[in-house]
Amino acid sequence: MIDASNRVLTNIKTYVAETCKNVSNYSSKSPPSFPAVSVVQIDNTDACMDLDNSENAVKSVMEIQCYSNKNITESKNIINQCCDAMRKMGYARSYGPKPVENVSDTNIYRTVARFNRLVASVDEIKKFETKGA
Repeated sequence: MIDASNRVLTNIKTYVAETCKNVSNYSSKSPPSFPAVSVVQIDNTDACMDLDNSENAVKSVMEIQCYSNKNITESKNIINQCCDAMRKMGYARSYGPKPVENVSDTNIYRTVARFNRLVASVDEIKKFETKGA
C-alpha cells in the first residue's frame, strides 16, 4: 500500500522545528503542550490500478491542525509554515487555513487546513533536511 503519511509528518516536524516542538500524528481537542501541530492522513483512496489489480497511485489527503494557548496569531503563523511545507511536497491546499472554535476549551486557539496530492507507486516525497528544504 502506498502511504506518504510518515514522510509528511517527518517533513512538517523538520520544517516547523524552530517555532513548534510538539508535532505528532494524534488528533485531539487539547494537546499535552503548546504550541502543537497535528498531522493526520484522513484519506488514502485508490486512484489508479494496473491490469494485475496492483495499486499504482493513491489520493493522499492530509489534515493539519495547529494549536496555541497564546493567541490565534501564533496558530496562524505555524499553519502558514505548514502550508509552505506541504506545497514544497507537491500537495495542494483544499481547505483553509481556517480558525476553528475549540468548544472543549475556548482558551485554546486552533487552525485547520487540508491538503491533497496524487502519490504514485514510483513517487518519492523528498525528505527535508532543514527548514526551507
